[in-house]
Amino acid sequence: MSVNVPTSEDHTVLAAAVASLTNRMGKAEQAIGAAVGARPLPSHVLRPEDFGAVAGTDCTAAFIRMMETVDKGLQPDPGGGVPLARHTILLGPGPYILSNPWMTEKTGRAQGLTIRGMGKRSSEIVWTGPGPLLTNRDRWMGVRWEHVSFRSTNPEASFLYSYSTGAAQDWGFTNCEWRGSWKYGIGLDGPEASNTNSEWRFEGCHVGGTYDVAWLWSGMSPQYRQQDQFLNFWISDCKIEFDWGDAFRFDRGGFIVVTGGSWIIKRERPDGGVSRYFNFPLAGHADSVQHLTVRGARFELRNAISQVIRSRWNGGHITFSDCSDTALGFKPYSKDLTAHEYDFTAGAPQVRYEQCDLVGRHRIWAGTGDIGRGGIVYDQCTHKNHRVVGAFLDTPGTGTKPQIGDLNIEHRADGDGFTS
Repeated sequence: MSVNVPTSEDHTVLAAAVASLTNRMGKAEQAIGAAVGARPLPSHVLRPEDFGAVAGTDCTAAFIRMMETVDKGLQPDPGGGVPLARHTILLGPGPYILSNPWMTEKTGRAQGLTIRGMGKRSSEIVWTGPGPLLTNRDRWMGVRWEHVSFRSTNPEASFLYSYSTGAAQDWGFTNCEWRGSWKYGIGLDGPEASNTNSEWRFEGCHVGGTYDVAWLWSGMSPQYRQQDQFLNFWISDCKIEFDWGDAFRFDRGGFIVVTGGSWIIKRERPDGGVSRYFNFPLAGHADSVQHLTVRGARFELRNAISQVIRSRWNGGHITFSDCSDTALGFKPYSKDLTAHEYDFTAGAPQVRYEQCDLVGRHRIWAGTGDIGRGGIVYDQCTHKNHRVVGAFLDTPGTGTKPQIGDLNIEHRADGDGFTS
């Protein structure tokens, strides 16, 4: 049996054939890519580049023209609601630099706008001006932001000012990010007859940067009690990992549900103030808007003057379930940290901790009067730094320091043997 051994000429011919095939395949791919790239986007899709935007330069004029096209394209809702957006905004590689506001005040109401980017930081809007980048004065509802980053280079900047007497509502953010220096991120406001500014959903978002007031500030004019209508906030699987400020400040409103996420306060405020995840600075609210539920969240407090929560609510419910704030409980400052603080001098909500690992102390202010229907229950919890109930609970009062029993505080199946 004879075997044909390939010669050097055979190898040369084979190599040439492979090279020819590779070349033809490359040209075919280029032709397909050119055909796809040349295919126009659907008429309802708007891109900043179509209006003259060039990434890395000031794109303000292009973004304003793009928004004018959205406004002009509004059409009636066949179902009888407010006018509908007929365009979707598609953001490409950034950064898009804006020096003047993009969404400004307009008359009338509208709904159903979606702004979609390529991904976090791949599509980024950089806001260099003071004040709000977006102003929604009782106009837009049903707005969705997806896969976009926002960065401020101006400490007097804000992301969104939402003013409502019934229209501004139902905004959702998916895989979005905020970073840079801000006065506040999202501000909810309104007059005496204000209403809605409700139904806010955040999924897989990242809150970074600094906030002089808060990332989300509900009730910017707390002298108006009607702003308690600002309710229904859902925060799911987010990274609330910012330098300093408050994450959520609710002067008014608040039916808040938090699920999971990584929560980190990285630095101290330059002015020496306290940074918090949840700040409820006022007592006296309407029914059904003093409710906070936090499930499965991990909190990391990196300095001695940060807090998970400070609340003056005098009714409703606050629940932390399957949470931990002990990640840095081994640090020397942790034993002196007041991680959770409640002011019950005007009454109290029902507060509950279920299967939580707790750092530092909890401070509970109480007066000499009745705290109403409120109280605190710790159910199957553990304590990192103070394993004696008298050291863990700091209970200063406005008059005579109350006894633990006077505050209706219960410990159930406590991991460190605390008893009521």
